[in-house]
Amino acid sequence: MGMKKRSVITNLRGVVTPDPAHAWAVDYLEGGAIALDGGHVAWLGFQKDLPSEWRAAEQVDGQRRWASPGFVDPHTHILFGGDRSQEFNRRLHGVTYAQIAAEGGGIRETVRATRQASLEELIAIGEERLRKLARKGVVHLEAKTGYGLSLESESRLLQAYGELKKRGWSLDVTLMPAHDIPLEFQGDPDGYAKVVADEWQPELVKRNPGVASFCDIFVEKGVFTPDHGRKVLCSGKALGLTPRMHADEFVDTGGAALAAELGAASADHLMFASDAGIKAMAEAGVTPTVLPATTLFLGMRDWAPARKMIEAGCRVALASDFNPGSCACLDPLLILRLGCLQLRLTFEEALTAVTLHPSRSLKRANLGHLHPGALGKVLLWDVKHPLELVYWMGEAFVPEIIG
Repeated sequence: MGMKKRSVITNLRGVVTPDPAHAWAVDYLEGGAIALDGGHVAWLGFQKDLPSEWRAAEQVDGQRRWASPGFVDPHTHILFGGDRSQEFNRRLHGVTYAQIAAEGGGIRETVRATRQASLEELIAIGEERLRKLARKGVVHLEAKTGYGLSLESESRLLQAYGELKKRGWSLDVTLMPAHDIPLEFQGDPDGYAKVVADEWQPELVKRNPGVASFCDIFVEKGVFTPDHGRKVLCSGKALGLTPRMHADEFVDTGGAALAAELGAASADHLMFASDAGIKAMAEAGVTPTVLPATTLFLGMRDWAPARKMIEAGCRVALASDFNPGSCACLDPLLILRLGCLQLRLTFEEALTAVTLHPSRSLKRANLGHLHPGALGKVLLWDVKHPLELVYWMGEAFVPEIIG
């Protein structure tokens, strides 16, 4: 629903929001109200304390619901062609991921379908997925390239993201041609990392100015080494992109420490991050972004040590990792729930990790909370208490979105 210039959301059961001024603090304001001016939060407090200058403003009836900030998803692969549900079922029948990849399936199947997709098809696919996320309360997200793995196809993905931004979708784009090694460079990761760093990234930024804000690489055993990571991400930094990184997903590659060394905005996955890597991230202010639905979808038993990261002083974020191969999930509530049920975060920590911390890792200080200065993107939940969002674990709560 559109908001007039000045309005107040009243008749709420309460407001729940992280407090950007205090680490991991979450405010519960029972009987709270939110004053909005020009699309931003101008005042937050108890309805009985509403300043007199707001009494004449348009009243938006909260219908005794709870208000929260919108979700921010800081790790997605929104744009790709094709579908890998058949392959998913083959894995359930006992065929290994490695066997499927050896037959030319896996990521290569997605690369084939993505390269065949036209710009118009990619835009339509993107809009459909973004609409699904928006209906469930995601107000902003990060989205990566990386299923083209050729200069032309990666450029088309960037073009599609550029058009989605023009159409008003709120997203930050990450350039990730080093998502895997394409068939054309099979057996030559050094050559591919060099081409990406020296030729493709500069050309992609030149062709699509202003579309991407971040760069990323998959540092993992059998894919790219930390040295490749350093080369590709330093090339991105020289082009004005901020590094993010797929790190320590299947083994400890030293990825978390490399993210700290390079001043990355985030290191993501981290199921096998070392204690030293976690400490380095905390000291460097890197946001560890944990992707629990990927662990679930792959049937793995090792969950990222989120508790340990919090104890080390990290500002942990949670993300979906929506992608065709290892996490076909467009449900922010599932991510919130897995944060509590599998990563052992408190509800307050998990809520902070799907709102405030991802916003900070994307340099969006005005998202992820409802304190004055924040964008007035408010979710209204028909629950007696926000804890129900996790407690009723299969319930498809759908918020009304204001702003």
